[in-house]
Amino acid sequence: MSAIPKIRASLLAASLAALAAPAFAETTTIYVAPADDEYAPATTYYYYTAPPSPVVYYEPPVVVTAPRATEDQLITYDVLDTLANDSRISGRIGVETRDNVVELTGVVTTPGQARRASRDAMSVDGVKYVRNNLDTRVGRSF
Repeated sequence: MSAIPKIRASLLAASLAALAAPAFAETTTIYVAPADDEYAPATTYYYYTAPPSPVVYYEPPVVVTAPRATEDQLITYDVLDTLANDSRISGRIGVETRDNVVELTGVVTTPGQARRASRDAMSVDGVKYVRNNLDTRVGRSF
């Protein structure tokens, strides 16, 4: 076989290899000294290195559920909201609820505010009874 068909065959092989090689393949060019023809083209070898396959871990989805509020907790939240939104009451009021019975503790300014807090607490749905243990500042010495 003469030099020209060898060149054509090697160019054809090189072009087919270039088309088959992906874009991320490593390319190494090796020059081979020709035995009888000094104008032989360089031989290009393509070494394909496959990327490592990713390891995928599947875990069940995380589901967070909070316990539902009890009826007493809901009543406490509603009483606190009602007292906080009443602008005619000032002071520090604590609210505890057990078996739908609300207990008010703390200090308000006047006895009228203590009665108003008791009425506001009684106006909340689900309240059976209100224990009013509120102290007043009027008439007290600190």
